[in-house]
Amino acid sequence: MSIEPGFTEAPRALDLERRLRQVAWVGALAVLGYLALAFLGDAGTVRDGLARLGVFEWTVLLGLSFINYGLRFVRWQLYLNALDAPTPWGRSLLIYLAGFAFTVTPGKAGEAVRSVYLRAHGVPWSASLAALAVERLLDVVAMVMLGALALQVVSEHPTPALAAVGLVGAGFLVVTRPGLAGWFLRRLPQSGRWGDAVRATLSILDHARALLAAPRLLLGLLLGLVAWGAEAWGFYLLVRWLEVPMEPLHAMGVYAISVLAGALAFLPGGLGGTEAAMIALLLAAGAVLGTAVLATVVCRAATLWIGVLIGIGAVIWLGRR
Repeated sequence: MSIEPGFTEAPRALDLERRLRQVAWVGALAVLGYLALAFLGDAGTVRDGLARLGVFEWTVLLGLSFINYGLRFVRWQLYLNALDAPTPWGRSLLIYLAGFAFTVTPGKAGEAVRSVYLRAHGVPWSASLAALAVERLLDVVAMVMLGALALQVVSEHPTPALAAVGLVGAGFLVVTRPGLAGWFLRRLPQSGRWGDAVRATLSILDHARALLAAPRLLLGLLLGLVAWGAEAWGFYLLVRWLEVPMEPLHAMGVYAISVLAGALAFLPGGLGGTEAAMIALLLAAGAVLGTAVLATVVCRAATLWIGVLIGIGAVIWLGRR
């Protein structure tokens, strides 16, 4: 069996059980952190806020999160088909969901476990990693665009929002030109391990080029905007149910900025960074501390942790199969 440059066969040392234990520890620490936040907030406010969230409200929040997961999976499957790496939808869905079990890793790097599963189906490492890289890129762009909405709402002038979109647009043009990166990489040393890494990166860029073509690029960005917009709309509904005075675009922007803040912190799943940013922005919008804490914890439960639980279930299912 041929091996791609810079890659080896599926890692035999991959210990999913050990990694799942690490996820469990992160989850336990997160629960302790959320309890500490609840303790700092007003207990009566938290209790009253929870009373407003019944079965209907939780169903809506989870449903919007599932729309996010579903649309991103459709995009993922389209990418695999475009890279001549088709995988049966049922198995591909399980593999995609399994990646969410490792979302609580720095930069969500653990989601690359999908490449390990797909390699067993004959999908090249470079193809699946290219799909993951392009997916991450479009998610960041979508969240920045949603975050710019908040800047537009809270600012008296459109300059900050336009500047943010302009900077992202300029960076977007650069990263969507794999030929530029390839030109630079081909001028680096081509021997030893460094050369292997260069050739592996070039292989990923070759696959990414197909996904960054204009029609497919725009479709992927549109799916990302709708997917993340669904979760952002869920956040707006949540703060409205908790009687926080925020306009829809403002609330959606707060959600996007908070998620980006967690990503920039490069902490597992954005833990700490996302929560701190979300609470601070809600307080700035006029929410009391107890309500801000409750909205943040509920939002993370309905967006991040439900995905982690589903992912763990998918990993167990795949292991049994």
